[in-house]
Amino acid sequence: MAQSDAVPAPDRSEEEVRAPLTRMSAKVFPGRTDTRALVGALMLSLTMIVILRIAEPIDTIVTGGLFPVSGRVVAFTMIALGTWMYGLAGGLIVAEINPFIGVATGSSPIAPFFLITNALIAVAAAIVGSRAGNLLSWKTILAFTGLASLFMILVYIPLHLFYFQLPVERMLTLYAVQTAASIPLPAILLRALLQVVRSAGFVRR
Repeated sequence: MAQSDAVPAPDRSEEEVRAPLTRMSAKVFPGRTDTRALVGALMLSLTMIVILRIAEPIDTIVTGGLFPVSGRVVAFTMIALGTWMYGLAGGLIVAEINPFIGVATGSSPIAPFFLITNALIAVAAAIVGSRAGNLLSWKTILAFTGLASLFMILVYIPLHLFYFQLPVERMLTLYAVQTAASIPLPAILLRALLQVVRSAGFVRR
């Protein structure tokens, strides 16, 4: 029996999918700065703002807004998506508009602090994205959520300890709760959105 000379089609799950997804020939630092990319990042930012109008009040009711959980899940997901689609410049656009609105509306008692934390989320996504060969792999996505969670703990400690003077025991307990949510949940949401982005044809070489 003659063997077929046909070459099997490559597994799409094994294709190289690098940041920035919308132009993989570009660099993550600083990322795309053309008009189309900036507008796309702005659209993602507006989407995140709408979602956070629901998530931030929930955090305020549950934890007084000092230990955001649902808001962090949303921020991790949307800021990483923006950074991995457009690079760091796009990620910072997604990250930094909502804190200004939060300050203006008083949606969270620590809204000004989100200028720092959101920027660090974008930086974490850029660091991981610049080194990853496949953004769709669980290893890459969990590396991002793990690094971003570590950044959040380190930057929140001075705020909680010296400004709000919270007991260390309470801080550690709530950090554990936050991290238990902020590592797996954004990873699941982010991977689902990345698959949609690839299937929709937004990935460009």
